Amino acid sequence: MNERKIIVGLDLGSHRVSALVAEVEESGARRVLGLGTVPSEGIRKGVVVGFEPAVDSVRRAIEEAERACGLEIRSVYPCVTGDHFRAIRSEGVHATEGPGREIHEEDLEQVIRVARSLQLPSGYRILHTLPTDFILDSRKGIKDPVGMTGTRLQAEVLLLLGESSVLDNTEKVVERAGLSVEGMVFSPLATALAALQDAEREEGVIMMDIGAGTTEILVIREGAARHAEVLPLGSANITRDLSIGLNTSLEDAERLKLDHGMIHRDDATDEEMRVPIRQVGREEERFVTPKTLRSIIEPRVQELLEIAWERALSCSAARRPTSNVVLCGGGSLLPGLSDLASQLFERSVRLASPLQQQGLTAELQNPRYTPTVGLLQYGYRHLTQQRDGAGDKGRLGGNLKRWLRSVGRKGQK
Repeated sequence: MNERKIIVGLDLGSHRVSALVAEVEESGARRVLGLGTVPSEGIRKGVVVGFEPAVDSVRRAIEEAERACGLEIRSVYPCVTGDHFRAIRSEGVHATEGPGREIHEEDLEQVIRVARSLQLPSGYRILHTLPTDFILDSRKGIKDPVGMTGTRLQAEVLLLLGESSVLDNTEKVVERAGLSVEGMVFSPLATALAALQDAEREEGVIMMDIGAGTTEILVIREGAARHAEVLPLGSANITRDLSIGLNTSLEDAERLKLDHGMIHRDDATDEEMRVPIRQVGREEERFVTPKTLRSIIEPRVQELLEIAWERALSCSAARRPTSNVVLCGGGSLLPGLSDLASQLFERSVRLASPLQQQGLTAELQNPRYTPTVGLLQYGYRHLTQQRDGAGDKGRLGGNLKRWLRSVGRKGQK
């Protein structure tokens, strides 16, 4: 009997830690078996700030997922994020042996190695190498040169770098929880796998994932990642503003945001509605209007969107008018946020949920679980790479073929 192929994605968020388990069937379909999700402790803005609390959060999420699926979990694909990540462009050139020789997989791997051989900033290492374009004998715009004939192969790549100590600490947390790391994944890449449609990747898309502690930006055009960045801003900033402005605890401010938060609404009944709040140091309950809540929430949301948009436009591919915007993450669920984004960006804006796959419950179709679901797709491609052997080393095929290479178990030193 064949051994069951199990994939587990581990999302280490600032608000929650989630473990999602799926089985790969003979057809290649991924069937979701169970989910474990617990409040996050020891992780802030995607970075481990408390080792033992973070380990405990991972353990509890894994235990909950094991109870849901009835299996023992031994290894995971954790996604990583944080504003320590950098995206650097690089180029490599490789001359083939003899004129007019066919380009082989080995040539592709060699030119990628050359592109990766630049001097890195101190304390950083390469997590992913994303090819953007290949040039063969001055012919530009080549997506996959294998099988073509030429003498000079050039690769243009986007290198995603993470701070070594941060990545090491994340890996140590997972291993201390009793798990092995199959491969760490930059969170926006996992999100893109689950949220973006093929047509969006080709025509151009600006993806913004608004989480609790960070906002992730990924610009893709012609199937290739052109820009990636993580901002240390998220929906938790809105919660803190409500807490300070209304003199409430963070817990009550979060409840107010989730239950009554909205922006861009003009309703005469607002003045008649009353929302109860509990202020710190006062026993009696007070009341505020929805308009008062919006006066605190909307400026912060607008500031976050404007900063994210400015950073996205630093990439020329994002400035093309055909590049629309896809929003995901729990912070994008705030009523009215997508409408405000559309007005500010003057682009079409889509609120994305994970693309459908077998066993995906209504809960998992929530935008906040998009990176977690994407990890399953990433893991499947990693398994496929291992199955295909060394001849396909570093190439993950399918929708990732054009823009994702060099997945290392412990990252690329």
